[in-house]
Amino acid sequence: MQEEQPFFNEYPPIRNGEIFDAEKAIRTILKAPKEERRQKLAEFKEKLAFQQVGLARVQDIIIDEIRRKPDGKMDDFFDLATEMGAEFGMNETQKKIVKEAIFQYEKQHKSIEKIRKAYKKDEDLFKELFWKQPKGKIEIITGPVSLYFKCYDFEDYLTIFYSNQRRHHGKKRDFTEEEKRVAKAFGAATVPHPILGKSIFAENRSKTDSPHTEEESQQIFIHEEQHIIKKLFDKEDLFEPDDPITLALVSRNFLSAENDEEKEEILRGFFLAFRYNAEERAKDEFLAYYKEGEGIDFAHEELAVSKEEGGLYDYLAKPEKLEYEWLNANDETRALAKKVANRIFKKEYKEILEKGAEAIQKMEEAGYEKEEIIALLTHEPLARWGKVVGRVLESDAK
Repeated sequence: MQEEQPFFNEYPPIRNGEIFDAEKAIRTILKAPKEERRQKLAEFKEKLAFQQVGLARVQDIIIDEIRRKPDGKMDDFFDLATEMGAEFGMNETQKKIVKEAIFQYEKQHKSIEKIRKAYKKDEDLFKELFWKQPKGKIEIITGPVSLYFKCYDFEDYLTIFYSNQRRHHGKKRDFTEEEKRVAKAFGAATVPHPILGKSIFAENRSKTDSPHTEEESQQIFIHEEQHIIKKLFDKEDLFEPDDPITLALVSRNFLSAENDEEKEEILRGFFLAFRYNAEERAKDEFLAYYKEGEGIDFAHEELAVSKEEGGLYDYLAKPEKLEYEWLNANDETRALAKKVANRIFKKEYKEILEKGAEAIQKMEEAGYEKEEIIALLTHEPLARWGKVVGRVLESDAK
């Protein structure tokens, strides 16, 4: 590894070896006498910014080191991360995240290594993963946690691009003209695999369709592999509405349920995954509007407007429109799904938005300043804002 410039700061807000936990720190600040909070909050913000920037750089260095030494010892990667992270107050939760990411890297790396050894010829590996012999020339570049397929025949690219759908809806079906247009428009794509995870990347290199030069193709590979490794460190959404693997699993569990009560629980868990994603995005918009000086009522109203009514932040529009075809639904099943979806996507979500706005208003009425409120709520899920604010105000009253 090339020698890194030291993270030099003559007067760093966090001393080397000091542990900084933002969530614990903000709770301590809010318990302090009101006249001390402004100064403590300013110190908190400086430490938080210093830690965020520093740990982001540490993460980039670890990712570069993993790419440089894909077979390196996992303990060495972790020790390097914690050694550098000590300069930025890395806490136990952050260490656990790094350790889990490195573990997931090792697991995925070994899976790639194993299947590549079993199928040394590119054509054989293509057939093993996608059930048919490639029609044209195939090149596979093996990365630490990725298999990069260069497809010189458009039909082979289509085979990979739609492999998940074909896995669940018929491996021998023909591609529609619309599907061909969509795949061609992308030119390249990361494709999840049930065994290898999000490690397969396919590029359309057919002569008439390829939008990339060889140099650009190499840059795409480096970028995508970096992205795949980085995702191991970063939190991702729980589910995507059109993920065929998720749909197949939920469908199977639903159809094997013994009664309506079990079916309703399965649907509720499935729909809640979409709503949790929406809540996280809504929280970010809530705080962004509030920080910019817009009234909290305005932020609440913007988030509550549906897509049909022109709303820009209807994060549940897509899952609401699921037609539940994956359930092989009869009228009774559709009615049950609609009932559960309405409760979770409309009634409960509306209540969460309302209680979020009320929580901020209560903090304002209690005399807290905007920066204090944002600092407290940034680290809490939107659905918990009411409880968190209630505890803070109750503590003030004692």
